[in-house]
Amino acid sequence: MIPAVNTAVLSACSARPQARTLLLTALLALVPGAVARQSSASVTPLSAPTGPNLRGPVRELALAAAPDGSLVLAVMADSGSFNSGRGVFTARRLTAWRVGSAGSAWQPLSGSLNYDDPRPVSSLNLALDEQGAPVLVWNENYGDNDIVVFRAYQNGAWTDWQPRYLGDDLPYAARTRAVAARNGEPVLAWGETLRTPYGSRLTVRAWDGSAKTWTRSPAFNQISAFSRTPALALSAAGLPTVAWLQGEVLASNVFVKRWTGTAWQALGGSLNRRPNSYLASTRMVLNPQEQPVVAWLEDLDGEDALYVSAWTGSAWTALGGRVGTASASAPSLAINRAGQPVAAWVEERGGVGRVQLARWQGGAWQHSGTVNLDPRRDARSPSVVVDAAGAVVLAWREDIGGVYRVQLRRFGP
Repeated sequence: MIPAVNTAVLSACSARPQARTLLLTALLALVPGAVARQSSASVTPLSAPTGPNLRGPVRELALAAAPDGSLVLAVMADSGSFNSGRGVFTARRLTAWRVGSAGSAWQPLSGSLNYDDPRPVSSLNLALDEQGAPVLVWNENYGDNDIVVFRAYQNGAWTDWQPRYLGDDLPYAARTRAVAARNGEPVLAWGETLRTPYGSRLTVRAWDGSAKTWTRSPAFNQISAFSRTPALALSAAGLPTVAWLQGEVLASNVFVKRWTGTAWQALGGSLNRRPNSYLASTRMVLNPQEQPVVAWLEDLDGEDALYVSAWTGSAWTALGGRVGTASASAPSLAINRAGQPVAAWVEERGGVGRVQLARWQGGAWQHSGTVNLDPRRDARSPSVVVDAAGAVVLAWREDIGGVYRVQLRRFGP
């Protein structure tokens, strides 16, 4: 279960300018584990959902795979400009969709999920619990502040959990979280700014239904240091594993801990290839043995390079060198049934984002290359999963005629 204070169980940075584009792809192909041959897996385009709430440009999306073979997709899309009395803002609507199998049609899970509409919304999180029930977490803006709100899909309808909102330390905490789900409820890795002493506190939080409040675990970070970008995964028993970045922006390290049921246990030391570096975008999944696999971005000669490491049970193993050949952003990470990771990310060239996909197979990264429908068009926000049949499914948003639309592809096992 999830840790809490005084009990054993509970019931960031923006992308930096690129320094240059690497022109050494051919040389990297000679480095063991760095770049491998193009994947030969079959590729099948999937239809995207449509509807009135998706007519505006898509700004954020998240994809998840359920144990029954279905897929769940959550999308934030612009829905027009409005005047709040204090200025004009762009409203967005959050919608969620489910598809049962390849070739079938996406079915909407209700309409707009915003608690208030029109309203700016952002910072989308989607998680499925062990039964495949979706849980959504996002920010809604009220005046000058963002609050974090929640819904879960239970018994064919979305919960009304607006009174559960969180909003303390808004500029930091509202965007410093990771989300998992257990028994239809959200579980959060949550960040708060500390002023005395200077630093931050990262904890795991869950809802206590009897007390009607959020409970908080002991901090898993060093609170005297600035920490950010947590990642969170739950074991089958509900025990959390967390990864995060700790240290000043240009001198950070990646750390991982696991809750034993009574305390946080460190899994080795820092993961990053070069200690005290610029880091960003921590991602983590658990393999079938419930050991963590972690991805992150790390400075490499002025570029943001993507790296992945796996915990063996006693030590961290680097999975090759740099994944990809250009400055990376927006990484997404999944794990297949054999316990091998799959990574998706964006590489930008000439201001055009190109979504990339690679699988770790045979001790090397097998690259599928650029997956955009049109490599000349900007593509962003990749979200990768492995479905119940073992196929890799990738969703992203791409500029189609000047408007960002949802795109999906399925890569055979």
